[in-house]
Amino acid sequence: MDGCTAAFPEPARSRLSDAWTTAFRATPRGATVLDVACGRGALLSLAASAGLGGARGCDLARADALAGPWPIDAGVDARALPYPDQSFDMVVSQFGIEYAGLEAAGLEAARVCRGRLLLLTHAAEGPVVAHARDQVAQVEWLQGERAIDRLVTHFRAPTLATAADIDRLLAACVARAGADQNVSVLEGFYRSAIALQDCADPVRELEQLARELIAHAGRLCTMIAAAPARAALAGLASLLQSRGFAAEVQEEGTPPIGRWLDARRIEEG
Repeated sequence: MDGCTAAFPEPARSRLSDAWTTAFRATPRGATVLDVACGRGALLSLAASAGLGGARGCDLARADALAGPWPIDAGVDARALPYPDQSFDMVVSQFGIEYAGLEAAGLEAARVCRGRLLLLTHAAEGPVVAHARDQVAQVEWLQGERAIDRLVTHFRAPTLATAADIDRLLAACVARAGADQNVSVLEGFYRSAIALQDCADPVRELEQLARELIAHAGRLCTMIAAAPARAALAGLASLLQSRGFAAEVQEEGTPPIGRWLDARRIEEG
């Protein structure tokens, strides 16, 4: 369910879960909650566990990708939410709202919020983005080495020469892994290459692996481009303050795996 934090160390995942649970438990039981860019409903699940029955989500994805026990509005652009002004007591988002453009989507989330706005974003300067850059570079390196093509050549017509070539490729993977902080792509490729020896149709598996590598790199590039720097989040906080909110930015971890923007609408009078 919570794919955006699946690769985080368990202490970090637990810390985030605890932070959200604390925020939801501090919210009155009858409050309405909107999760913007909700994915498959990780925050909706936490809200329900905290006793908030009035939670719903929205996401740009198709409905068939968002199935779950919570009300979720599919095909929703976070920059144009289909809800009236101040229609939710609490509006939240975890590693999602920045993909629509932090300022535009953040102000739109504030528009429909009559109470607390709590956003958790990626940190452009943090280790999650740094590791993503490592992984993208690893995919590009594998493409430059023609790694998939070399494996296909070997498994279609194995010879001593092609076997020696694959040995060189795998040795190069190990050497390359020594230079990066996050080696999940190289490790996954290495393990897959070894496992293919026992596969009934290795060429088909390699074609699937090639597609997965390209898709993975594409998702990471999107995340890297969307991740806001602290200055961008501070700028959104300043805009919110000019529109009737008290707002602050807080680091999540050191170095930060993300940042919180916590804003509360100030009651007039």
